Amino acid sequence: METIKPTGTTNEVNPFLDSNRNRSWTQEGVLEEIRAWQTAGKPLYSHHMRQNFQELLAAGIRYYGSWRQAVEAAGIAYDDVRKYRAWSKERIVKTIQKLHAEGADLSFRGMMLSKYAPMVYAAIRPNHFGSWKDALTASGLAAEEIYRYKSWEDENIIDEIRRLSSEGADLSSKKMDETANSLIATARRRFGSWGEAVRRAGLDYDQIRRRKRWTNEMIARDIRDLHEQGVPLTSTEVRQKNPALFAAACKQRFFGSWVNAVKAAQALPAVALKS
Repeated sequence: METIKPTGTTNEVNPFLDSNRNRSWTQEGVLEEIRAWQTAGKPLYSHHMRQNFQELLAAGIRYYGSWRQAVEAAGIAYDDVRKYRAWSKERIVKTIQKLHAEGADLSFRGMMLSKYAPMVYAAIRPNHFGSWKDALTASGLAAEEIYRYKSWEDENIIDEIRRLSSEGADLSSKKMDETANSLIATARRRFGSWGEAVRRAGLDYDQIRRRKRWTNEMIARDIRDLHEQGVPLTSTEVRQKNPALFAAACKQRFFGSWVNAVKAAQALPAVALKS
């Protein structure tokens, strides 16, 4: 029996009214239509079905005794169907933010393959956010960042890690969770851990994990050490040789710029720079 898919209908109020009027239902036909309705991202709870697809609801009850039993006979957990109704806009936003903090894959496909699919169905409803992208935006997230990293190949992720390192970014997992959550989440899925991704980029993650708690004196001392090693103290050279030192020196709470840091290192007496 051919299944009528929930697309291309002409009745916006009841999208199945035209295509299913006077349809002869069978038990298997009911199950196929329930699955097609779910695949199309349509809610399956009874109140919604009563308003939008009464014929299927009635056929399901007739063949299976109740709508719940019909849905479960189609292989769909009815508890998940009921949860759809509980997803308010506020709850959706809070859940998205929580998942983001945990490093979850927030791409549309990733969420649809997770236990949070009912939340996605709720989020894309016209009376909620209308689209998954708008739901992410309402949660304070940049959807383009989430999808950008999701579509990357392994080498793109490694290149991005190297780029961040060259700019003196803090590549510790804690900091990356705060500033580049989508990147670190994607890297963890692809490489098993953030540390492994960093190592694939040719960086020493053990050293990154043991990052210094910088002080003005420590920065000045390391600058002098570089000078004694014959390293030119130009911003370009130090950014490449020691990006963490360069980034720390330029922070406002320390020297504010590399030039100021070098001047301070030259001015401070050696005794003040001892460990």
